[in-house]
Amino acid sequence: MISCVFQIIFPGTLAVSPGFFPPVEAGNYKDATIKAQNMRLENPSIVFKICQVGDCVEFGTYEQDNDASNGKEAIEWLVLEVQNGKILIISKYGLDCRPYNTDWEDITWETCTLRKWLNGEFINAAFNKDEKQMIHTATVPADRNPEYDTNPGNPTEDKVFLLSVDEANRYFSSDETRQCRPTEHAVANGAYQSDSGNCWWWLRSPGDNQNNAAYVNNNGGVNVRGSGAHGDDSAVRPALWIDLSKR
Repeated sequence: MISCVFQIIFPGTLAVSPGFFPPVEAGNYKDATIKAQNMRLENPSIVFKICQVGDCVEFGTYEQDNDASNGKEAIEWLVLEVQNGKILIISKYGLDCRPYNTDWEDITWETCTLRKWLNGEFINAAFNKDEKQMIHTATVPADRNPEYDTNPGNPTEDKVFLLSVDEANRYFSSDETRQCRPTEHAVANGAYQSDSGNCWWWLRSPGDNQNNAAYVNNNGGVNVRGSGAHGDDSAVRPALWIDLSKR
């Protein structure tokens, strides 16, 4: 019998990206790959159980190379926090380009159209039934803008959301780590891309007035003054909590 150590990299939409995780002992057997696949089928959350902050995982699929003929691509996520049997992740890339709100009006995260899109069209396009069951419905706080007394609205119950100004500063250690590249699909839908290849991406916090929303600029700086919520050139980096007890 062969003692086989392997990394849990499974076919399909849920995987640990190569090179990010320590190997997991698969046991003394020859067909480690088959056993790994069986473990994936029996408990799709298993790959998240070895996650650490800073790791990268694949979860769900979404059109990214702007070539629908070859199918959707696996979504890569960065692990931001691990606590109480749950893992907070944010997309590595700007997956799409959407306005924070389609109309020019007073707006909060609670009432904006981007929240509705993330928890409707996006979640249905990106995740299958089993994956949806693993996504925790989180109480998303109505974090205030740290510099402006703009009404942040009320807390919400969401499966998919955006980071706030406070969270963007807390989970990323520097402007450099906040920098983000858009997918080809996002660029085709209007996402701004700088000469360095980076994009702007929305935060859920209000800006300096009720028509603006905060965002991260292409250099990775957090712009608390914000931009017009109806703007159509900022990318979207969804965030969500994975519940490790679900399978």
